[in-house]
This record gives sequence, C-alpha cells and structure tokens, in this order.
Amino acid sequence: MSEAAQAIGESPDPEQATRLFCEAAVPRLADAAAVYLDDGAQHRIDPGDRLPSRWTGEGAGPAASVPERIGDRLITVPLRAYGTPVGCAVLARDGERPPFAEADLFAAGQLGVPAALNVFHGRLHRRQLETVETLQRGMRPDSPPALPGLEISFRYQPAAERVGGDWFDVIPLPGSRVALVVGDVMGHGLAAATVMGQLRTAVQTLASLDLPAEQVLHSLDEMAQRLAAQTLTTCVYCVYDPVLRRCTIASAGHLPPVLVGADGKATVLSPPRCTPIGLGRTPFEAMEIAAEDGSMLVLYTDGLVEERGQDIGQSVDALCGKLSTGAPMEELCDGVLPAARSDDVTLLAIRFKGIPSNDVAQWLVESGPLTPRRVRGLVRRTLDAWGLGSMIPVAELLTSELVTNAVRQTSRPLTVRLLRTDALLCEVSDDDHRLPILREPGVLDADGRGLYLVSQLADRWGTSQVAGGKTVWFSLRIPDQDPPLPREPYGTA
Repeated sequence: MSEAAQAIGESPDPEQATRLFCEAAVPRLADAAAVYLDDGAQHRIDPGDRLPSRWTGEGAGPAASVPERIGDRLITVPLRAYGTPVGCAVLARDGERPPFAEADLFAAGQLGVPAALNVFHGRLHRRQLETVETLQRGMRPDSPPALPGLEISFRYQPAAERVGGDWFDVIPLPGSRVALVVGDVMGHGLAAATVMGQLRTAVQTLASLDLPAEQVLHSLDEMAQRLAAQTLTTCVYCVYDPVLRRCTIASAGHLPPVLVGADGKATVLSPPRCTPIGLGRTPFEAMEIAAEDGSMLVLYTDGLVEERGQDIGQSVDALCGKLSTGAPMEELCDGVLPAARSDDVTLLAIRFKGIPSNDVAQWLVESGPLTPRRVRGLVRRTLDAWGLGSMIPVAELLTSELVTNAVRQTSRPLTVRLLRTDALLCEVSDDDHRLPILREPGVLDADGRGLYLVSQLADRWGTSQVAGGKTVWFSLRIPDQDPPLPREPYGTA
C-alpha cells in the first residue's frame, strides 16, 4: 500500500493518479473499482461491468458529496483534499470473496488521499492555465489590422501545457506610420504573462507619444524596473514610414530581424547590440534601413529558432534559407514554424508596400494672417485633382482651423500634409511644443471653437509631439467615388 500510495502521489496528472488507484485496488482489495468525479468516471476497472460509467448512486447528488460507507459487497470512499471534496471512489466484490471489512475501508481511504490531492492540484493547475491563456488572448491581436502601405501576417503558438511571456503588437502612428513590436519576457506561467501584459500596455502608451524608437526602449526599461523586479525582457521596436519608405529598428537583447528583399533574398540585420529590458542604466541605439516596396521584415522570438544542441546563429541562418524561397508571405510563415516546440513561438511578418507619391501632397507655408486662406486653396485644388470633391467643404474647414491655431502659436513656417489612403489624412506641424487642449466652448467664448469643430466633424483626430515641435492631425473617411481624374495634385505653395 505504501508503494501504491507513493506512485499515485507522484503521478504527473489526475488521469494517471486515478488509473493507479484502480490498479492498486483490483484485485488486491476488490474485483471492481472506479473513481468518479462530477463530470463522470475518471477511471474504471470493472471486468464484470458492475459499476456504472457515470455516478448514479446517492440519488441525484454529485460524486463529490458522497459519504464514507461500507457494505458487504460495496465500499464508497469520499475523496477530499484540504477539506474540499473532489469526487469519490467505489469498490465492489463478487460473491466468491468474503465481505468487506473495516480494514478494507481503511486501506481504500489511504489510497484515496494521494489521489484526491492529485485531482485537486490538477484542477488548480488547469484553472491557472485557463486564466493565463484568457489573459494572453485578451492581450494579443486576433487578426492583423488593415493599415495602408503594408501587409501583415503573424503566427503565435504557445508551448505545450505552458504559457509564457511572448507578445507582439502593431500600433498605428500619426502620418500613416506604424510601430511593430515583438517581445519575450523570460520565464513561463502566470507571472511571466502578467509582466507581459504590463509591458505591452506600456509600449502602447509610449508609442502614442510618438517617441523615437531608442527612447521607447529606454522608457520601457525604466518602467520595467518598477513593474517587475528581477525580470528580464528582450524586445525589438520598429517604426515604418510608408511615405518615406524607411524603417527604424531598435533592439533590446532580441534576436536579429530578417529582411527579405523584393528579389526574395533573406538577410539578417544587425541593429546596435543593447542589453535586455530590466537591467537599467543602459543606452539604446537604433538603425535605419530602406524599406523598398515588395520587401518583407520578419520579427520573431527564440521559440522559432531555438533548438537543443544547435547554435542559435546556425538556426537563424536556417530561417533565412526557408524565407528565401520566394513563396507568398502566408506560405512562408507556415513553412518556418517548427514541427515540435518546447517554448512559445511568435512570428510577425510585414510586407512593405509604401504609399504612392501621387497620394501625398505636402507644403511648407509661411506663418501669417493670409496663411489659412492660402492653405484652403491648396486643399481645394488637391482634393479636386484626387476626385474627392465631395470632401472639400469639411476638409477645407478643418484644415483651416488647425492652420489658424498654428499661426497663433508660432511665426515660423508650418508644414501641411495630405495623404490619401483608405481615408483622407491631414497633418499640420509647427515648432511649438505645447499641445492643444480640447474643451467645449461657452456661448460667449471667442476662442476654443476650432479644435472642438475638428473633434466633432472628423472621424479621428489627435496630437503628438515630434522632434522640433508638434503635429495635429485628423482623418476623414473617403466615401465611395468614381475613379479620380488623371491629374497630379497641386503640390506647391
């Protein structure tokens, strides 16, 4: 009995524990044995088919509420762990053996103790896994967002029976730019998933401030030291500008990104080597690359390439070989996933498409009393050339309001930019760092109506601090329209 109890207690899961309980009871204690949980029989050894597949005794009550009971041919043993009922065990004898005695009930109860503990901890572990998996699903995008100038594909595969700290994100930025993030918190379980959620939220907040890539990692490093002591995280943060066709990359101890050119050739990039997030007092640097149309950037975590007994550099080179086949992006992402994995696998692939120059109009205008009127004319002629005549009244009004606010704040030249993608985007930039504050104007107020109009008439709007000043922007949905006229936008001031 001692050996059987030890084997039951050391079982890796409740299924094996209940099987060993029945094997220890039959035929030494009984001719049939079954362990019942509330969802049915966990395991049953019953050559004569004496016991039901589901608990049917004690009326309609659950198996966990069964009391201890002994009869001539039947024993019921409650399974309790830390005072909590988890199920019951039932043993039966045929007529050729003597009736059950108190010693048989005692032996069955001793075998039931480790079995109950195993079931209890198994349920607790499953609940923890479900909690962490729910947490991770809620923090990870369900599908790639539709953004102009790029095509996105991703894969995520959690490790078997474990959850970890992998995450990725695609964050829209002003000017149709986009931030791409892949991170990996060291460790597994609820602790790693919790830290991952905190850092992902922090990255989204820092990205909304439109900070340089290296400054995002620096600020994230400072936050990580306060949020999660003794936790290290690797992270790569990229910003893609589809207008300039440039991509900035900063890495904090993460595996190097892979760039697949338009010709299909894969190259391992070498961003400045920096330490992981969480060490503190570490400078971060960034690199900038040309993002040619048709090329693809691949970000990933170590679960994709890490293989026991193989150098990580060789694994990355092998990944480049798989990405150099020239197959479509979705096929490439499926083809590089490992057949077996011991760690979480996260893969984020981005195909650069860029925004055509004919869909961009930008002007540098002097700041003065006549500037709003001049900008209204530029907007009117550009939208007319783009075949967006129905949008001219609202776009003119809102652009004029933003330009008027900028003229009041600075005497230096302003930058006005229009972008036509799936929406019409207007940006007004000046050298004043003070961000405007939205408020609802009173009946007699002479100021404060411009930004309020923008907030009410635009589909989306926002402000961001940039190097040398700030940018205020708004976007309007482009209605269904006829094809635009084959004319160039009016692009000079």
